[in-house]
Amino acid sequence: MQIRQLTLLGVILALAAPAWAQSQRMAIPSYIYPGDAWTKIDAGAPTVGLAIINPASGPGAKVDPAYLAQVKASQKSGLIVLCYVDTNYTKRDASLVASEIHEAFTWYGVNGIMLDEVTNDAAHVGYYLHCRKLIKSLNPKALVVLNPGTQVDESYLQAGDIICTFESDYSDYQNKYSAPTWVTKYPARRFWHIILNVPTNAEMLNVVAETKQRHAGWVYVTSATLPNPYDTLPAEKYWSDEIMALSH
Repeated sequence: MQIRQLTLLGVILALAAPAWAQSQRMAIPSYIYPGDAWTKIDAGAPTVGLAIINPASGPGAKVDPAYLAQVKASQKSGLIVLCYVDTNYTKRDASLVASEIHEAFTWYGVNGIMLDEVTNDAAHVGYYLHCRKLIKSLNPKALVVLNPGTQVDESYLQAGDIICTFESDYSDYQNKYSAPTWVTKYPARRFWHIILNVPTNAEMLNVVAETKQRHAGWVYVTSATLPNPYDTLPAEKYWSDEIMALSH
């Protein structure tokens, strides 16, 4: 959504050590302008392990000094910082995607790229394999995150280091979630679940427990709802309880 593998274990160990002693960490679609919310995100490290800048549905038209300073501050706090790049389910011209990938690294010095609006069928995986090759050519240690927001063909594990295989409401997570059997062949850190519209702390804690059972190493649970659940963070108690739950 617009608002909105690890094939090499060493990539993540280098970026995130020693926090991988934890079974889960928080990955946030932090589409929030630099300010107090980002200070809160940074303070949540190391359980908060991954954040995403999204200046303008991508890196934007030019460097924003506030984002550049924020990326450096968050990296200093120990976060992996990615930049959002849209692919429009392979309909977006590959040259435009490539240009934004270059800009994200050149302008902001991010640790990797989150590709959004990703397909999930084997017929289109080549597009994302090409994106991965470009990203790794620019930075061999870069993290490649794919967000189809649903389950994928297993071939996508060759295109992304982390794949968001769920991005929807609490009710869908309770009633409609299913995963292919091959998922458990891979480390949980290859999979990210985003669960929206989880109203109460008690329900949030229940969802976090479910994400552990469902083999998600990266998690974000929020009470926020569509159309833009990523322009704010959960309330203070909800936030601190979620960090505590993920850290155990």
